[in-house]
Amino acid sequence: MSTSPSSGPALPSGAPVGDAGPAVAPVPRAGTTPPVCRSGRRATTYAHRGSSGMAPENTAAAFELAIAEGADYVETDVQLSADGELVIIHDVTLARTTDARLAFADRAPWNVQAFTLAELKKLDAGGWYEGEFTGQHILTFDELLDLLGGRVGLNLELKSPAVNPGLAQAVAARLRRRPDWIEPGARPQPLIVGSFDEQALRDFHTQLPEVPVSLITYDVPAGGMLTDLAGWIFSLNPDIRRLRPEDAGRVTEAGMALVPWTVDSPELWRWALDLGVGGMITNYPHALRDMLHGRDRVPGAAGVVIDDVRYRSPGDGARWTGEHVVLRNVSDQPVDVGGWYLRNQASDRIVVGDGYVIPAGGLLRVHTGPGDNDATTYHNGRTTAVWNSRNGDSAGLHRADGTIVDLYAYII
Repeated sequence: MSTSPSSGPALPSGAPVGDAGPAVAPVPRAGTTPPVCRSGRRATTYAHRGSSGMAPENTAAAFELAIAEGADYVETDVQLSADGELVIIHDVTLARTTDARLAFADRAPWNVQAFTLAELKKLDAGGWYEGEFTGQHILTFDELLDLLGGRVGLNLELKSPAVNPGLAQAVAARLRRRPDWIEPGARPQPLIVGSFDEQALRDFHTQLPEVPVSLITYDVPAGGMLTDLAGWIFSLNPDIRRLRPEDAGRVTEAGMALVPWTVDSPELWRWALDLGVGGMITNYPHALRDMLHGRDRVPGAAGVVIDDVRYRSPGDGARWTGEHVVLRNVSDQPVDVGGWYLRNQASDRIVVGDGYVIPAGGLLRVHTGPGDNDATTYHNGRTTAVWNSRNGDSAGLHRADGTIVDLYAYII
């Protein structure tokens, strides 16, 4: 499995890779010790929107899978419906992860806050990901708490408070009705509430000061601000692709747990451990757990690895003809990759056409957009870019049956 750039450094500048350095202080958990990787470092596994690399994000299927895979926490998002119900969904619009475009064709732009709970419950929240998940539905906050029970911790993000006025207060009020989640010693698994919005987080903390809170950021705040945060913030969640070693050190020295997002390749996991993280938010909790327990998957064990990702760049044109993923056969036998697929961090799916066989040592370039196919080039025919995240992206290579083959991340 690999972390490489399409442009720029393979890892954040100055990132060491190896086994040197002290063991990480784990994120506290009641009655358990986080797993230890072979280098002796500890870290806690946060399943990003559930096991979202293998199941549709923020659904019962993704949460159940994350629990089965041994995640320490599930990380998820809460918003408000039009009638004030707390619902579990990431985007402020329903367009990407439900069938709202079809079910409510005249309701564009399909903002979550414009739909009642009864209307939201009519939507399919799984079929967009893959047909076998058709029938998954948007969960309420109470349904989520019931599903998780005492089996796993919860890292709950107050999503977009600016378009969800009163969200922090509504979550606090609902948790007061669920003492099994907030009373000290009431349950074996912990609760953390986080947000990008510092004011919303302060509002929640004022309501329920006994519940640990986390600030989600792109960059680690400057020194004075970090000192202020350390007085009431339990953990800081920065973007892994913008995290610098010196800033990681400042967070841990301030006494906060460092839990970056979204960390989706073995090389990034090891690099993050070297920085002293207390945990990592990932779409692939099972693979992270395997690495932490010394069960690293062998790159190329299935014969094929992701060799490179060429993301959208200026001049590619409206059809993004230059955007593609390079697959390499590292075995001494041909490998049929027909029906295999790639997923980016947002779970967009790029499927390889039937009949594509990569010869021993050969390459296959899988293009996002339309174009002419040949033995070494396949075009998926999409009309929008996929590999164009803000600072980089990750790619999971799956067999046709869904089995994960390789994980790759790049930084722009």
